Amino acid sequence: MIRQELNITVKGKKWHVTAFYPVTRYHVNEIMRTLKSLGCDSYSLKRAYMNLATGQVNNGLTFSNFFSRESVVVFAMSTSPEQYFNLIVHELHHLSVHVAVANGLDLEGEETCYINGDIAQMMFPTIKRLICDCHDKDIDVKLKNTLHEKRC
Repeated sequence: MIRQELNITVKGKKWHVTAFYPVTRYHVNEIMRTLKSLGCDSYSLKRAYMNLATGQVNNGLTFSNFFSRESVVVFAMSTSPEQYFNLIVHELHHLSVHVAVANGLDLEGEETCYINGDIAQMMFPTIKRLICDCHDKDIDVKLKNTLHEKRC
């Protein structure tokens, strides 16, 4: 599993994002601890646990604490690079909507789209290693490759 910490600035204030990918049911405890540390309520924690503990592929979740300006986004394993890209776009939409709502932004406005694009751009170096066909599909190799720059 890869854990990525990101910071964006919205209206002059920092928003912190923790992303987990590619997640299996064996990573549930670390994710649950992170969600709890963000103040995730017990109902949402139970839902997240049920979602993650099944080990279902092509699955994800996004949780945000608007007050502390922090989010967790989780991307499970996927059945194909195309499906993984779909999952990433889906969860990034939830994330950008959370950030926009917390900051009183128009959900149809350009600023919300820029938030989505900024986060995607920061995630790209990690994501490309998970979806690009030019890399070995073995996850252990991918984790080692995160230390090296390779171009597709």
